[in-house]
Amino acid sequence: MCSLTALSSLGCQASAGAPDRSKGGGASGGTTAVDPDGNLPDGTPATALLPARIRRLTNAEYDASVRALTSTALTPGRTFAPDLRQDGYTLNEAQRVDPLLAKQLASAAEAIAAEVKQNLDAHAPCADAAAGGEACAQAFIDSFGARAYRRPLDQAERDALLAVYQAGAEGAAYADGIELVVSAVLQSAGFLYLTELGEGPGPVVTLTPHELASSLSYLLTEGPPDAELLDVALAGGLATPEGREQQARRLLAGARARGVRMVREWLGVDRIEVTAKDSNVYPEFEALRPSMLQETDAFINEVVSASTGTVGELLGADWSVVDAPLATMYGATGAGRVSLSGRRGILNQGAFLSVYAHATETAPVLRGVAVARRVICEDILSPTDLDINVVPPVPDPSKTTRERFSVHSTDNVCAGCHSAIDAFGFAFEHFDGMGKYRDLDSGKPVDSSVTVAIGADFDGTYADSNELALALSQSPRVRTCFARQMFRASAGTSGPAGRASEDAFVEFWATQPAAEQGSFAETLVAYVKSSLFAQRRLP
Repeated sequence: MCSLTALSSLGCQASAGAPDRSKGGGASGGTTAVDPDGNLPDGTPATALLPARIRRLTNAEYDASVRALTSTALTPGRTFAPDLRQDGYTLNEAQRVDPLLAKQLASAAEAIAAEVKQNLDAHAPCADAAAGGEACAQAFIDSFGARAYRRPLDQAERDALLAVYQAGAEGAAYADGIELVVSAVLQSAGFLYLTELGEGPGPVVTLTPHELASSLSYLLTEGPPDAELLDVALAGGLATPEGREQQARRLLAGARARGVRMVREWLGVDRIEVTAKDSNVYPEFEALRPSMLQETDAFINEVVSASTGTVGELLGADWSVVDAPLATMYGATGAGRVSLSGRRGILNQGAFLSVYAHATETAPVLRGVAVARRVICEDILSPTDLDINVVPPVPDPSKTTRERFSVHSTDNVCAGCHSAIDAFGFAFEHFDGMGKYRDLDSGKPVDSSVTVAIGADFDGTYADSNELALALSQSPRVRTCFARQMFRASAGTSGPAGRASEDAFVEFWATQPAAEQGSFAETLVAYVKSSLFAQRRLP
């Protein structure tokens, strides 16, 4: 990745994981006072703050960034090596650039730089390229570099990029030098990484104005900050929770893709794009998979952008947005937004049911674990964590899937976990491995009745997954879990390393008005307002 930028000191050290605090970006964020008990003004313990860090752009953020910079229609991020995920989320502080991605980044940078070269008047105009090319190049470097790095360049960076221009233009032309500059910038750490370093002696620092603007914009829009956000940031408008809230609401009003992605990754339904089925068992699946993907995106967007925007509606809606082929599978009338009283919420849609199923049959364990971990935040250990070798139930055409998998609950080693897993998983048995409704399984009537008894606010007996989904949609525990999941999706960290931060956010979230809890937008606004967003602790 650094082949071009190494010669010009463009910050390759950051891509190797060594943060350069001098590149925090713009005016100092300064240190932040803590009270004698070690708490910040909003009650967040200083020890619960995320550490000062850098993180690599996700593939989607990369595409949005190069589009904002160059107006390219290319989307190379879609062909990059998949993002490394944390707890299912692509926004991940552990993202780095490996050799394969470095090659892909180089190819993408060269292709985009070639586009810029072909449209030079729009990007780097120069009245007299022959006599004044270097002056024009310096002006371009100052403008393009600041937008790419999301902060002003320092003198060393300006000099380094000018050297890159000179290397490209020597023996060639102005356009060739600009092309090499664009290619170098798009492969540099300054572009590929977001900094959350702040400035000051610590131990707690506030992100700089440029860092606050970038963090806010990428969180809510997947792309770099616009001019208004930068102006507000440089005027100190993001230094207060109220200022950040105001800009967050403005950005959320126009955000679509980021919200859809967060919800899809929360439930894992984005994996429908790579889910496959045995065509002998489910011959319709391959043709319907694009419809399922489209339904997921359209439904989430409708809930988040045009309806209540709550986790309650995501889980309990008696409608969806489908095309004609999927409407036929669902037995619905018409297409578009249609009533689906027999398929409440996103858990009863084709994408979720297909992703959490096997290639040839349903998977009550996969469905049950997904609900337990993702929807109610129940810690379900995997068999490998418990050093258990799981032997799948033997295929038996004379038994239903439920009859075969019920063996888990009779095994003393397995029963502890499966008492919770099965109560969720068996509720979906009326839907086959691609989400199609069925009354019979192996020639026998399907039994989807379950009793949940885990000490939760939704404990009870349910006839099927629709009744269960409705109960989950009304649960305070589910709303709290949703807050946890949105923190993981926003902060780029999870597991033991992020637990203290996550717990602190949930405590702060719980102080917000009850009417706002469970709202997608209000949960993100609560995070933006909190010290966890604006402050970092130094190692």
